[in-house]
Amino acid sequence: MSGLEEILAYIDGEADKQINGIVSEADARIEAMREESHRRRDGECDRIKRNAASRQKLILERGRASAELRRKQLLLEAKQELISNVIGSCLAKLGSLPDDEYFDLLIRSFKRDIPAERAELRMNKRDLGRMPESFAETISGLSEGRVHIAKEPVDIDGGFILDFGETEEDMSFSSLIGENDSAIRDICSHILFNEE
Repeated sequence: MSGLEEILAYIDGEADKQINGIVSEADARIEAMREESHRRRDGECDRIKRNAASRQKLILERGRASAELRRKQLLLEAKQELISNVIGSCLAKLGSLPDDEYFDLLIRSFKRDIPAERAELRMNKRDLGRMPESFAETISGLSEGRVHIAKEPVDIDGGFILDFGETEEDMSFSSLIGENDSAIRDICSHILFNEE
């Protein structure tokens, strides 16, 4: 081998060493970059999983809370409807009481607040038609003649209205129930659902 060939072989050997070093260094860098990329990817996947789990938990909690609220609303609506039906049934029952019981109830209602001034006791057409004579006498006696029964009917469901001329006191069943609606509903709720 001549000197030139030796020099060229030496240069080729050195070039191969440098190329191999560069390739090794590039491979090491690529591997390091790949490992860093995998580490970042795994970290990002873990972060996404944690966020998704947190969001899933939050969505489930909100869904449960919303479902529970809706359940309570539906239950309350059903209870209110049942109570309204009970009150309606009571009103219907009051209207269908036998005449003697019905007018005894009106007398008891009248006795609670006997007017001290002159008034007309006004009733609906049905009650005027079935009123016993003793009722008018009892009302007149209890009020010492200050209250008499009006002959013209009024449009009420039952009970009576005391007409003082310029003012009235509505003692109709629907009015009494309306004035005491909250207390009546509380009592019904307690009886029907054992609630305070």
